[in-house]
Amino acid sequence: MEAAGFQPGSDTLEEIVDAGTVLVVLRTEQAGLLVDQFRSVARRSGQAVYVWHPDQGLKSLREVEVRVPGCRRVGDTLRYVLQSMHFGIYLMTGVRGKFSAADHLLLRKLSRTPSEQVRRVVFLTDDDAVIQSLEDMATLLGGQAAGSRPRLRDGRWVV
Repeated sequence: MEAAGFQPGSDTLEEIVDAGTVLVVLRTEQAGLLVDQFRSVARRSGQAVYVWHPDQGLKSLREVEVRVPGCRRVGDTLRYVLQSMHFGIYLMTGVRGKFSAADHLLLRKLSRTPSEQVRRVVFLTDDDAVIQSLEDMATLLGGQAAGSRPRLRDGRWVV
């Protein structure tokens, strides 16, 4: 079964890894289905893929029972990603509305912090407030942001 135009596989994983930004938005209404599909990809590939949900915090997709301690809130998870020295894809589900000022600062810092290892924070959402909060920091996959307009970034126009 396909979710919102995506069929996660190695090609979608490559798109995420090859994204030009640390932050990625997969615009979808079926985040749960995508997480299930990414779970099978993570198990087959052996990649470090995690999922965050407000009720459960951050946990591994490969080992279902493995939770990351101290990552119950969005800010805690973003700090964890900032401190991580390893490859990782972090799927964020259930994020709604605008980010708090502290979370927005962490997102901005994460988007600007260079890393030798690939780290991607992927927001699985269809919430326009979340997408608009991230539009100048994130790569959008799966559709255009509502009301997106060109912005001047580092001397060039980006959509």
